[in-house]
Amino acid sequence: MKLKALMAGIGLVLASSVVHAEEQKPNIIYIIGDGMGFEYISAYRYAMSDLDSKTIAKTEFDALLKGAATTYPDDDTWVTDSAAGATALATGVKTYNGAIGVDADKHPLQTIMEIARENGWATGSVSTSQINHATPASFFTHHPSRYEYNQIADQIATQVVEGKPSFDVMLGGGHAYFERKDKNWLDVLPEHGMQIVTDMQQLDSVNNTPVMGLFAEKGLPHAIDGNVDALATMTQTALRLLDKKQQPFALMIEGSEIDWCGHANDIACAVHEMDSLNRALKVVAEYRRNNPNTLVVMTADHSTGGLTLGRDGEYAWYSERVMAIESSIAKMSEEMLAMDAGNWPQYVADKVNFELTQEYIDELAIAAEQTGEEQEDALHQALVYITGDITGTGWTTSGHTGVDVPVFADGPYSDNFGGYMDNTDIGKALIEIVR
Repeated sequence: MKLKALMAGIGLVLASSVVHAEEQKPNIIYIIGDGMGFEYISAYRYAMSDLDSKTIAKTEFDALLKGAATTYPDDDTWVTDSAAGATALATGVKTYNGAIGVDADKHPLQTIMEIARENGWATGSVSTSQINHATPASFFTHHPSRYEYNQIADQIATQVVEGKPSFDVMLGGGHAYFERKDKNWLDVLPEHGMQIVTDMQQLDSVNNTPVMGLFAEKGLPHAIDGNVDALATMTQTALRLLDKKQQPFALMIEGSEIDWCGHANDIACAVHEMDSLNRALKVVAEYRRNNPNTLVVMTADHSTGGLTLGRDGEYAWYSERVMAIESSIAKMSEEMLAMDAGNWPQYVADKVNFELTQEYIDELAIAAEQTGEEQEDALHQALVYITGDITGTGWTTSGHTGVDVPVFADGPYSDNFGGYMDNTDIGKALIEIVR
């Protein structure tokens, strides 16, 4: 009898241990470098390295690399947009380009964030785009068109008003969509318990959730033009607040404007956005060291721009010239259009820290002869040509490409993300964890 009792006791202890182990769900930090194909990682690594000594810089990406994923949508093409890509990553289901959290028949799909909340997890997102942009929207809302920004903002806000918010922390840009002439959600949401923060300097004083941070009218300024630590700062705040809740959490972090720089064919802009993401990864790595029961998964929704390191048959890419550029093409264009065109050549030479050839000056002169939108387009193309030519950077498109993208992972379950995957496989694997 004593032996039976002892064995029964051991059985209870083992059963209790199994239940306890099953209860210890890992935190999930899901990172998306929007538009970040492998070529962007190469560009960032070389830009941070020393060519003279051939000393290759170490980055936060290095130890995390696991494999690669395809990105194609459920559409008549192999090339996805950010909405279809993010929906696949958030739900494990392919859909059409432009779809936000809905399937090919426009029916809502449950996202990882919604499933996590059903199972008692805390949730959040951080992005350098507006919080109602394609990627964050696909994790927290459902809409047949990514371009209905006001309606998507209304969905986010209505969740709060109805007492069913899909998030605890949501930080990024998008102020213009929540404070509009037809609807001022910034007056309404605090009445329903939502803290609204519009100054990033205030984040240190935020100690409770739920909180929504809106730090720009639309997207945040490019890292090269503003605060390169903005993504890291928002990431640190989100992790601090979610950690305080003492329950498993799922956090989506997006380096949104890698894609925007790719669309603009702006290599210096892109490299600085990669640096911004790398700084956020340092924050994540520190958190995981202190909280080892945390799964980190990172990928891209697609690649953008058809970036090449080398162009026109020349076997060279000038990383030091990339890093000498002081402003994004968008910022340069904005400032140039507000000045006399006669000052353009000297302004550009100062901004790129490179003496302009007559060919470059002629490109600017052609743009100066245009007016209105034609001038804006011509000036943009002139700056793309100049910055690309002096740095040895090539671009094949102002849109997306269909190439495979990297997959990174670290922590519990990270072996599930190795080798070749489809983007839906990533979403499915993470959803399985939060169920």
